Amino acid sequence: MKALHTLRATRLISKVFILLTVSGCTLFKENQEPPATFGPREQVYFATYDEVWRATQLALQTYPIRVNNMDLGVLETDVIKGYKVWMPPHRASSSGGLSYKLNVRVVKGSVEGRQSVRVTVMKDLELKKDFFADTKKLPSDGLEEKSILYRVRRELLIDKALQKAQQQKNQGA
Repeated sequence: MKALHTLRATRLISKVFILLTVSGCTLFKENQEPPATFGPREQVYFATYDEVWRATQLALQTYPIRVNNMDLGVLETDVIKGYKVWMPPHRASSSGGLSYKLNVRVVKGSVEGRQSVRVTVMKDLELKKDFFADTKKLPSDGLEEKSILYRVRRELLIDKALQKAQQQKNQGA
């Protein structure tokens, strides 16, 4: 009888150990992906419309641009496919059937009486599994959009620093 209790206790302990080992790996993931969404990413900049437009063009200079209309505030990329797809550094290469377009909208306005410009970046991501399958819209993780908005901000800061250096040079001459 004592041997039967020992056998049951050993089985119970081994089952608990296996359960903790298997679930422990999924509970403590280090590189968790950001939540995927279909929504745009946007940022408000306190600069002139022309400065923000130029900075946005510089931020997107490595992309194939299809529409570049300053009057409407629209920048759109051509379809970017397969191996050319932007990937964050922590992720492996992409699928061959993956493609996307970037749509950027630049709108001038004011916030509390200050001149401002809002830049909105929308990524339309699609996956086509094979030749016969329909394309499936996928949500974006938002990293590329945030990267573009960061580059726009950096271009504005660089432009401001260059203008300040030029003014100091002109005053000293």
